[in-house]
Amino acid sequence: MSQLTFKFPFSKKFYEQDFYVSSNNFSAFKLIDSWPNWPGKWLNIFGESGSGKTHLSKILEKKIRRIKLINAKDITENIVEELNNIDCLIIDNFENNINENLFYSIFNQSKQLDNYILINSKKSIKNINFNLKDLSSRISSLIFIGIELPTDDLLKVIITKTLSDKQINVSPKLADFIINNVERSYEKMFKFLKDVDELSLSTGKSININLIKKVINQ
Repeated sequence: MSQLTFKFPFSKKFYEQDFYVSSNNFSAFKLIDSWPNWPGKWLNIFGESGSGKTHLSKILEKKIRRIKLINAKDITENIVEELNNIDCLIIDNFENNINENLFYSIFNQSKQLDNYILINSKKSIKNINFNLKDLSSRISSLIFIGIELPTDDLLKVIITKTLSDKQINVSPKLADFIINNVERSYEKMFKFLKDVDELSLSTGKSININLIKKVINQ
């Protein structure tokens, strides 16, 4: 199945359970939010570390009573039997680290039971050259949705909201400096804001350009 996209309604703002929605992640959020009205039962959400894939999985978890979230590296043959007792399986951090025969068995069992599978990965799994042809055929049936790197506007919202929750006000100029000097990823930005806050608390100094530069240069 080809990659699915939704048109982002730029006049609206979304904010759910600390998940920030913008044009770069709206398609993934929209599909998760629309469960169970998916165009297919199997979904692959892909994007860089810290892009919000696991957070979206947590939102889906709250929608489905019988659901299991498991890290790909922790999957064993027992999971095939467990599918009988759940309606949705979420496989997190997939890096082609599941035995192909087992992976194929998971899809086969899921197809028989007519339940859902969500696979989170850094790269689209449709680009993986699996040795097992039957597995490749199953993979082609997935819905693929990518989460892109955050926009400047979204990063500004994250910076402002994260720090304002700690009663810290940041000027637009300071926010722009952070955006231009911190790697453009959710993971790096959240870590940076955590480090800035911790340094501010430990030194008793307010968050200013000098303190920010010190964290950047660490």
